[in-house]
Amino acid sequence: MKINHSISRFRPASWFEKTKIIPPQVYIFRNLEYGQVIYSQFPNFSQKQVDKLFTRPNWSNRKPSLRRDIWKCMCVVNLQNYQQSVQLYQNLCRLRYLRDVAQRKESDKLRKKDSNGHVWFSGQYRPTYCQEAVADLRESLLKVFDSSAQAAEKQAAPVKKPSIYWEDPWRMGDKNKYWTYSVFEDLGLEHKLIERLGNTAREESVILKELAKLQSQPTDHSEGSSQ
Repeated sequence: MKINHSISRFRPASWFEKTKIIPPQVYIFRNLEYGQVIYSQFPNFSQKQVDKLFTRPNWSNRKPSLRRDIWKCMCVVNLQNYQQSVQLYQNLCRLRYLRDVAQRKESDKLRKKDSNGHVWFSGQYRPTYCQEAVADLRESLLKVFDSSAQAAEKQAAPVKKPSIYWEDPWRMGDKNKYWTYSVFEDLGLEHKLIERLGNTAREESVILKELAKLQSQPTDHSEGSSQ
């Protein structure tokens, strides 16, 4: 398998600002077989990223395969600058480490279990991992935007509103219950849906490229382009 070295390692904000390879985005993928989640700075991911996120696999949380047909983009987070996107990615990875390693026992107590004490599953799918990822996304965004709030007040130039493109409305949970924080409202965080005609991995890669192009357009065209 050919390795894409550009996505196999962590990239700082300075690298993105220099290359402009993609707009400031963070991608979250979910596994269709087991329900696990991968965070990425790019619209795809590598074995190195899987190894980093799944440091202690077990029966309930096996290290997933890279097969593209069993992964689907759960959401794409569009940020206002590369500092925010890199900080968000780092926050998500840190929270994953806390859940799976540093505070593993505490985290496991909060998960729904079956009669045998295993993380609840249907078939092989465990929905708790996607639910945890959305909760961690919300908390990570709160920290990112809170640290950026003062800088945004001093910035005279208009900036794009942050947004999240979701796979479907169900993934983000109850919007009024979980996403109505003042910092989100002040920055105008928008929730949108990923438009798709079918449901194939090939089509999804095209859709993610289109989302990147959309976010790369000038700020003053952002409102009209989002329709």
